Amino acid sequence: MIIDIHQHITCSRLPQLAEVRGCGPFSARHLLEDMDKWGIDRSVVLPLANPENADVFGVAGNHEVITQCARHTDRLIPFCNIDPRAVFNTPKADLGMFIRAYKDLGCRGVGELCANLPVTSPLYRNVFDHAGREQMPVLFHLSGKRGGTYGMVDKPGLPGLEQALMDFPKTLFIGHAPAFWNEIDGNLKPYARDGYVTGPVETDGELWRLMTTYPNLYADISAGSGHNALTRDPPTGVRFIQQFHKKLFFGTDLFFVKSEPPPHLILMQEALRKKDITRSMFNNVMHHNFERVFGK
Repeated sequence: MIIDIHQHITCSRLPQLAEVRGCGPFSARHLLEDMDKWGIDRSVVLPLANPENADVFGVAGNHEVITQCARHTDRLIPFCNIDPRAVFNTPKADLGMFIRAYKDLGCRGVGELCANLPVTSPLYRNVFDHAGREQMPVLFHLSGKRGGTYGMVDKPGLPGLEQALMDFPKTLFIGHAPAFWNEIDGNLKPYARDGYVTGPVETDGELWRLMTTYPNLYADISAGSGHNALTRDPPTGVRFIQQFHKKLFFGTDLFFVKSEPPPHLILMQEALRKKDITRSMFNNVMHHNFERVFGK
């Protein structure tokens, strides 16, 4: 069994927006065909609802994601996206009302959160609070800068995320993107936070401590960010999987038709083949963790 926790589909009625990405449209049909090709049983489809990136990537929002997933409930799992600025841009907004409505429509989590606001913003804290109350895990894209990009913003060392983990212990956080994964490295240069850092990891970074300390912090290995963090220094990547195999989710975030297997799949299969990880560790990352957190 393989469950991909990080996928998107593009807007079926706005293919011209998907073309801007240079990868073309990627509908639910394309996703299902890709899953069949690479042996992926189920995929979480993450809508984008934040103005920073929704239209730029041509990715479907809440309504289309929920509609498409409802047609393939055995294969596709919808999340809902809640913009922290929703309902009059106030931290007192009753976002729980929307989360419950989406939950009733089959959504299993909140994300991908991409609003380019500080993680410490009262607006974001309002999202975390309501998501925790409704027992809906949040999957976030983390950025190192404000403006000209998308993603929740935090400082080097992730002090804002740590505060959120402490303040909202009932909320499960799933980290993603370069500014999150690069914290695997204790010698990370601030200017390199949003890029793909190469070379060996000589000192463990803050991510190791946060993943160890806070039971409500998880991570997905998707996109170039997760894959790069686990392969730039292979022994360190293996050690990270070995230590946190119960807190990692398999994911790809490659929403285009692929002629080659997702590198994240190859990474995990090779680690198993070489006996760097056990079958139990492999299964935890590939599907058991998802089933334990979200149900079957």
